[in-house]
Amino acid sequence: MNDLVACDDLVAYQDRGADCVITHPVTGETMDIVFVVAGPDSDTQRRARLATTDALMAYTGRPPAEEQERLAIEQLARCVVDWRVKQDGVEVPFSFSAVVRLLRKFRFIREQVDAFAASYEPYLPKVSQ
Repeated sequence: MNDLVACDDLVAYQDRGADCVITHPVTGETMDIVFVVAGPDSDTQRRARLATTDALMAYTGRPPAEEQERLAIEQLARCVVDWRVKQDGVEVPFSFSAVVRLLRKFRFIREQVDAFAASYEPYLPKVSQ
């Protein structure tokens, strides 16, 4: 990667997303939960940040903590472009509201998806030295 064309390609690549495989918070075992998350430079994440900023600016003063948490969860959910999630061995249909429910219900999942969404590692080619 040595010019802007490569950077443009990275933005498009990041919009397609990368697999964030959720692991059990204690054992570290992989679970049947995979979020496809758009990268930090993607237009998807940029639009999610702008929507959150617009929502925050609509408040006079500081929004309550519960509202800030709701907006943060929704911003993260907008970065998820697909998923492969099973419940009792059956695929769970993907939707924005289903992602929000899962991120709200399980903090360990939210933390893993949030860290993944902020990382460049899954989206940039490995460079050997």
